[in-house]
Amino acid sequence: MKTFFKKVKIFFIHFIRKPIFIFWVKWIKRKSMKDFIPNYFLSSLDYHTPGFKEKLIEIESKEKILSDAETIIQNKFKTLGSELTCLGEKINWQKDFKSGRIWEKKFYTEIDSKHSVNESDIKVPWELSRFHQAIWLGKAYLITNDEKYSERYFDLISDWVDENPFCFGVNWNCAMEVAIRAVNWIISLHIFKSSRLFTKEMELKIVNSLYEHGRFIRNNLEYGRRNGNHYLSDLMGLVWIGGFFKNYSFGKRWINFARREVDKEIKIQVYKDGVNYEKSTYYQRLVTEILYNSQAALQLNDQSLSEKSLTKLGKMFQFISSYSLGEAIPNVGDNDNGRVTQYSFNEKIDDFRYLISIGKILMPNAEGGMQNGKIASDALFLFGLKKVTEFKSFYSALRTPHSEFNNTPQSALTSISFPRGGFYIMRNEKTFVFIDAGDIGMNGWGGHGHNDVFSFEFAYKGKRFIVDPGTYCYTSNPELRQKFRSTSSHNTIMIDDIEQAEFLNLFRIKEDLTKPKIILWESDSERDILIAEHYGYTRLESPVVHRRKFEFEKKINGLTIIDSLQGESEHKVDLFIHFHPDVEVSQTNAAEFKLSHSDTILSLKIQTRMKDYDIKIEECNYSKSYGKITKSLKLHLSFMTQLPCEIETVIKTMN
Repeated sequence: MKTFFKKVKIFFIHFIRKPIFIFWVKWIKRKSMKDFIPNYFLSSLDYHTPGFKEKLIEIESKEKILSDAETIIQNKFKTLGSELTCLGEKINWQKDFKSGRIWEKKFYTEIDSKHSVNESDIKVPWELSRFHQAIWLGKAYLITNDEKYSERYFDLISDWVDENPFCFGVNWNCAMEVAIRAVNWIISLHIFKSSRLFTKEMELKIVNSLYEHGRFIRNNLEYGRRNGNHYLSDLMGLVWIGGFFKNYSFGKRWINFARREVDKEIKIQVYKDGVNYEKSTYYQRLVTEILYNSQAALQLNDQSLSEKSLTKLGKMFQFISSYSLGEAIPNVGDNDNGRVTQYSFNEKIDDFRYLISIGKILMPNAEGGMQNGKIASDALFLFGLKKVTEFKSFYSALRTPHSEFNNTPQSALTSISFPRGGFYIMRNEKTFVFIDAGDIGMNGWGGHGHNDVFSFEFAYKGKRFIVDPGTYCYTSNPELRQKFRSTSSHNTIMIDDIEQAEFLNLFRIKEDLTKPKIILWESDSERDILIAEHYGYTRLESPVVHRRKFEFEKKINGLTIIDSLQGESEHKVDLFIHFHPDVEVSQTNAAEFKLSHSDTILSLKIQTRMKDYDIKIEECNYSKSYGKITKSLKLHLSFMTQLPCEIETVIKTMN
């Protein structure tokens, strides 16, 4: 019955509501709403008080804030792997400035966002139009009251509205982008509404556009058989815009509808252990941002997500806390650098500590530990000075003792499992092992998950040695997109050159037959053991079951991995282990290697009964963040054998 009603809902959204909206936009003359009285619901956070400004400068230096803003005044941008680029006197909002491609200002349904021309990437103009830069200008305005920042801000928004007529152009192609832009506009508008340049005419222009943003999202919801972060973003946009127009019946409808839908989606998209079902450490961040921004706006409008939703949100923060390595995280699944709000121009892409502090402020009584937090501007602008000050006082009392691994208290450095999400963490005060032993993602669709079943990352003394190579791109280079998703780009085993799951397109798999099964998970003060098997290769003419055992001996910081391949007949077997670009690899014996990361050294040894095998160190690609690619090294073991067989990998510390 649920499936039937979902199909009816999909049909209504895509085949009734959206076509009516398109007809209305194309053929009915729209009238400007001249008498809107917005609900500036962030005003209670007192952005313009002396204490707020002082705290902002304490969190970020004045020099850094002004430097970020000056970059925007000069029309210089750096996004999605680009170098700092001057976009000239006037921004072309339809242009991918990396490739040079310019999209026509067509009606939004006529724009093809999936196919690249000359390695163009539609995400570049989208990212620019998310308007993170509005808040960078706003921070400079707050601490200086210099109208040059407000002048630039209003010029940018006014130009965007003029050059992106409602429903025309690349920046109306995706409702998620519309939603994120609206959130950044609403936050920044609260900063600049005190400016003498904020005339009634300017307010009308921005407010009317925000109304159009809301109307667009409500009629172009990215809703389907399996929803993801796009639909959640749409709902977040309706929460914020609905709150902004709460004085009107349509605003109340938008925020109430969005709140109900977010509660429904959390039940599906977030597992009970807090793992988002798209199975990506970076999309875990994005979805968490979407949800806490939604909850923050709801609270300021005297509403809230349900208690069950908030419990799951607390679990999401706890999962993030568990895999945050100080200023780095494991790079598992897709990473497109996606953010709802980005409060600083040069934020480190892999520093998630700001999230943990937001989690503690938003839900101080959440069960489980959230450790290693760091106050950032995000918390100040979302929750205000009072809550941030209270949190800093509380957190200061927790900061002892700490490990040499990162800023995490030693008491928090326990191994932990997230069985529904399929992630397992083995750790002590020096070593961190992150294992993906779950399904590929999105309940069989793949989504932002990769073919990485049983892949792992290994870090020692805060240095990442064995890593996931990352993502690099989506549509600009389909061949590289699929390569980074592939089994051979992960620290696992491939059989007969066949993927763990067959790709359907750049974001989907045909079917997930891996269905990982946990045989054993044990963890104590001496060692951790994980044994699991997957069935992705049982679809072969001669089926193969891959069983992998991880054993972490905590006293010696050693990891042993045993791969058992169960089956019959002859198969080609390939084992891959990818190293961080900062790791130097030297071969010390036939199947023994020395791994050096500055002054930290590991040994890696492969053992197998096979006499005829090929083992070598090869060059590979590594992408720390979207749009950036560099060279690194990987170990590649390959052989033909009659199954069953075993391979043992032993990693030991040497200092």
